[in-house]
Amino acid sequence: MKIADLFRRLSYGQLSNLSISNNGSGEIVEAKHPQMIQYANEALLNLYTRFVLKEKNLLIQQVEGITSYHLERKFAETSGSDAPHRYIKDLPDEPFMGDSIRILAVYDEFGRKMRLNDQEDPASLFTPSLNELQIPRPEHGRPLGITYQARHPELDDRPGKIINQEIILPFIFEAPLQNFIGYLTYCHMNGQENIVKGQEYLGAYEAKCVEVEQRDLVNQTFHTSQDKLDDRGFV
Repeated sequence: MKIADLFRRLSYGQLSNLSISNNGSGEIVEAKHPQMIQYANEALLNLYTRFVLKEKNLLIQQVEGITSYHLERKFAETSGSDAPHRYIKDLPDEPFMGDSIRILAVYDEFGRKMRLNDQEDPASLFTPSLNELQIPRPEHGRPLGITYQARHPELDDRPGKIINQEIILPFIFEAPLQNFIGYLTYCHMNGQENIVKGQEYLGAYEAKCVEVEQRDLVNQTFHTSQDKLDDRGFV
C-alpha cells in the first residue's frame, strides 16, 4: 500500500468529517501531509512492536573484555563511526541501520541456537535490555548470529518524498493502521467530543489486534531462516 492509498482511505473513512480530508474528497490537505506521516510512523512502530512482522539477521564478533553488545548503528562495521569496537559485521550492500526492536534468538558458528536468560545454565547469554546481548565470558574473535525483530523503515515526511512511499504491512493490519492514525489525529485536537472519537478508534484498533492474536493470523511462532547466515559462510 502506498501513502497515496492510505491518505485516500483516511479521507473517505476515519477523517472524512474533518477539514484535513477536504471533507471526504479522497485527499488529505497537502499542508498536513508531514503530520500524517508522523502519525503513520507511530502507528507502524506500534504494530511492528506488538507483532513480529519482520525478522532480520546480523553477525557480531566477540571482543575480549567486552561483555555487553548493543545493537546500535554506531557499532556496525559500515557505520564509519569512531566507536573503538565496531563488532557488528554487516555488509556494504546490506548495512545494519539500527532497526532492531528486540533480540529474538542467538546462534553459534555451527548454527546451534544458544540459551538466553537461563540463570541455571552457565553457558547462557542474556538480554538485560531489548537491544543488548550480554555475553558473560566472551571469546575473542568468535562470531555469533543474531535474529532480531525489526521495525518498519521510517517514512519520510519531507515535501516531495511523501506520496509514493510504500507501506510494508499485511492486509489484515491496514484497518488497524488507519484506526490508530484516526486515534492520534482526534486526540491531538481540542474538545471532549474529539477525545471520545479518538478513543473509539483506539478501541477499534485494539479489538482487531486482539482478534489477530487470538486467531494467530501472523503466526507468532516464528521459524527463522539461516539462509543469509549461510551465504556469509557463517555455518
